[in-house]
Amino acid sequence: MRTTKSAAPCEPAPAERVRSILAAASSLSVTTADAREDVMTGAVAEFDDAFRLRLPADCHVVGRVLDGSPVPVPAVLEWTDLAPVPVRDRVRAKVRIAVWLRDPEPAPGDTVRLRPGVRRAELSACGRTSGRIDQRELLAARPDPIAGAEARLLLHLAQDHREHVEALARLLTTRDLLGVTRVIPLALDRYGIVLRLEYHRHQSDARLPFPRPLSNPDELGHHIHALLAHAHHHRKPA
Repeated sequence: MRTTKSAAPCEPAPAERVRSILAAASSLSVTTADAREDVMTGAVAEFDDAFRLRLPADCHVVGRVLDGSPVPVPAVLEWTDLAPVPVRDRVRAKVRIAVWLRDPEPAPGDTVRLRPGVRRAELSACGRTSGRIDQRELLAARPDPIAGAEARLLLHLAQDHREHVEALARLLTTRDLLGVTRVIPLALDRYGIVLRLEYHRHQSDARLPFPRPLSNPDELGHHIHALLAHAHHHRKPA
């Protein structure tokens, strides 16, 4: 995503964004040598001392791991990060992690917990793919503090506070807004808010960074109002 200039970091690092996507996701696709399976509910990525994946016990891939084979099952795990608000292209990012699935153990609620060996992790967003993200980076990173509430907050902003969205758009340049038909809040994290600018034939994204990254969800209202206050003074009526 295009970002405004700022001396401080104004967007999440790839490993942090991966952790945030996985923290909010409830589904994924699993591809093995002989099958591809979409797990629509009950898929949970867990991180503590290692990366673990909890899947429904009746998944095909779980059956492959439980069949007694002494060799771990190679697989590619894919998560798709979709914008919760209606926009032309809802795919904000994709996460792909190539793994060896192994070490099954029982877990709560008719699920099985696996301990994947991570071979390669990649984040794709805005037509770009990050460099390789290793397991140590994933374990060291933390999900964004508002990842779990982002969808609800964006929908609330888009549906109930259009005047705030229009005010935030004043922080963009006149060139950015030339020909814009609609402005939609696309993403929200501790570093700032991303607006989707829709034109007749294309779209682009613009990030508005907060004055400083927030450390907990309770600070979000203050940060949004700081941007709105700046927008109020940024452009006065002629």
